[in-house]
Amino acid sequence: MKALSDRYRRTRELASENVLSPNIKLSARTPVLWIVATVFFAPQLLAHHGAVTNGALYLTDEFIELEGEITEVFWRNPHARARISVVDDDGERTIWELELGPGPRGFEARGLYANDFVGRVRVAGYRSKRNPDSLGVLHVLLPGGQEYAQGNREPLWADTRVANAVRELDPAKVAEARRTANGVFRVWSRRLGGRPQPADYGHLLSERGRELFAEFDAVTDNPELECRTGMATSMLDPVPMEIIDEGDHITIHLEEYDIRRTIYLDPDWSGVEPQGSPLGYSVGRWEGDTLVVTTTHIDWPYLDPYGTPQSADVQYLERFELSDDQTMLKYSLKATDPVMFTAPITMERQRRWTPGVEIPPFNCVAEWERATD
Repeated sequence: MKALSDRYRRTRELASENVLSPNIKLSARTPVLWIVATVFFAPQLLAHHGAVTNGALYLTDEFIELEGEITEVFWRNPHARARISVVDDDGERTIWELELGPGPRGFEARGLYANDFVGRVRVAGYRSKRNPDSLGVLHVLLPGGQEYAQGNREPLWADTRVANAVRELDPAKVAEARRTANGVFRVWSRRLGGRPQPADYGHLLSERGRELFAEFDAVTDNPELECRTGMATSMLDPVPMEIIDEGDHITIHLEEYDIRRTIYLDPDWSGVEPQGSPLGYSVGRWEGDTLVVTTTHIDWPYLDPYGTPQSADVQYLERFELSDDQTMLKYSLKATDPVMFTAPITMERQRRWTPGVEIPPFNCVAEWERATD
C-alpha cells in the first residue's frame, strides 16, 4: 500500500531503517484460483497480521454478517483469503474480500482445503480499516454445512463445527529428531506465552522514543502488513525456530517470513564486514552450553510489531539457555538503545522441544493482486 510505503520512508529518515524483501514463489493448483502453501500459521485470530478483534485494524463496533457465493480462494500465507459475491435486496451485487485466518496449513490441519470454501456460504466478522471491502472473518458456514469459528467461539448457525487441529507427527521424523538433537541445535516449537508488550517497557522510552511511538499508526505503518520483518520482532514471533550448527557460524531459521539469520562464531575468519540490515550483524560465543549473541548494525525501525521505535544505535545481547533435561530453551534479549530508551530493557520467553516438528516454507504474499504464478 502506498500509504504504508510513504510512512515507512519517513520513519526511515527519522530512525535509520531498512526493509527485508522475501522471496515469493507461487504455484497454481486448479483452474479456479488456488495457490498452494505448505506452512502452518499458528495464531487463531490473525488476519493481515493483526487480530480480527483488534480495534486498531478492524471496525469492531459493527459485527457484519454476509451471505453469498465464494468463487475464488487465495491459499497463501499470511492467511487464506477468498472473494465472495453478495447480492442485496435490491439486486445489487458487491464483491467482498474475506480474510480467512489462520494460514493454509492451519486449515489443512483441521481437514479443510481451498475447495471446501467454494460455493454458498455465510460469514461474519469485522470490516478492515485498510480496505472497506474486506472482512476479517470470525465465522464461516461452509457449503458442506459445517461451521468454522475462530478461537473458542460458539457457532452462530450450525450444530456442528470444524474440530480444532490435532497435529500428528511422523514417528520416523520424531525418532530422527531425537537422534540428531545436540544441545541447542534442533527445531524448537513456537514461543510459550504471549509476546512481550509495550506496557512492559514503554515507561523506559526516552522523549524521542515516546514521540515516535505516539506517531505509529497500526493501519499504515506496520511493515509486517507487507510481509516484512526485522529484529527483534522476528525472534519473538509465535512460530517454530531451528538453530543449526554450520561449523564456523550458526543459522537461526524462523518459520514466519522464511527468516534465516547468521551468527558468526569467528567474525575475523569469516571476512564479512558488518553492514546494516533488518536482522543486524550477530557474533556469538559459548558460556558452557549457553549460546550468547551480540547483535549490532540493526537497520530496522521497530523493536516490536506495535511501533516501539529503535535507532541505529540499538544493540542486543541474547542468551539461548538449555534446561537441565534439554526439553526447554530459555531465550532472553536485552536491548540497549541510548536514543530511544533511558535504560536497557529485557524480554524473556521459553520454547518447548517437540521432536518431529518441521519448518516448511512460509512464502508470504501480503496482497492478492501481487500474486504471480
